[in-house]
Amino acid sequence: MPNRRTHIAVGAPAGLALAAVNLLNQDYLDAAIELFGGLCGGGAGAALPDFIDPPCHPRHRSVGHGFVPVGSAAALWAKNLPSWQNRLRELANQHRIQRTAADDSLEAFGHLLMELIFRFLAGFAAGIGAGYISHIILDLGTPCCIPLVA
Repeated sequence: MPNRRTHIAVGAPAGLALAAVNLLNQDYLDAAIELFGGLCGGGAGAALPDFIDPPCHPRHRSVGHGFVPVGSAAALWAKNLPSWQNRLRELANQHRIQRTAADDSLEAFGHLLMELIFRFLAGFAAGIGAGYISHIILDLGTPCCIPLVA
């Protein structure tokens, strides 16, 4: 039966891979930040179902593992992911422009920080869903499987 370590070991690379597929035409530094976000999001997403339905709880395989709620959320995530990522990239680009136009170094640093956060989140958005789905796929192979609803 997959444990937390196994889920994260599978989910983190899944998040990294999906972030890599969704990179578009970005320079190396921007791509590296998004890939790191995908790796972190994949690990977080892989741990999330057991945070929602803790393994020590009698209803461990409940709504956080249910095929219908997870499938519905995954469909919503997949449909909106490109627009979410594009918006986060636009916000990062706006901060890049504001950083270059900044009058003082503290203001420039603030815009740099926000740019990095938005780029990280663009990758994280891809990774968290991929990690979550990898958790559910791994749990399909266990004796308890996953419930249809909750």
